[in-house]
Amino acid sequence: MPNLDILKQLIADVGADTALNLLDIFKDDADKRLAAIADYLENGGDVAHLRVQAHSLKGLCRTYGAPDGGEAAWMLQDACDAGASEADIRALAEAALKIIPVDMAAAIDAAHALHKQT
Repeated sequence: MPNLDILKQLIADVGADTALNLLDIFKDDADKRLAAIADYLENGGDVAHLRVQAHSLKGLCRTYGAPDGGEAAWMLQDACDAGASEADIRALAEAALKIIPVDMAAAIDAAHALHKQT
């Protein structure tokens, strides 16, 4: 569920059009990071690189009003930091791939709805 307070503040700070442009950039960046997580799940890889992707997604999601995505990314980052088992990391990566796109889309849709109100 999007954080409307963050989205309203973003719109107030930079204007609705700029906020929507920033959300487009957010989506593009997040999509690339999600692709890196999907690649990790398909091909394996470096947990440190996975952690960087999760950390960046955490910040992106929290900054742009997608708190559930931010939480999913934080849980993945935390598991990487803690040296969790491969099975746990994979489960959290799979969860992040399900949660983050949905929460991102909800935040972007909410921003468009707020834009129409201005």
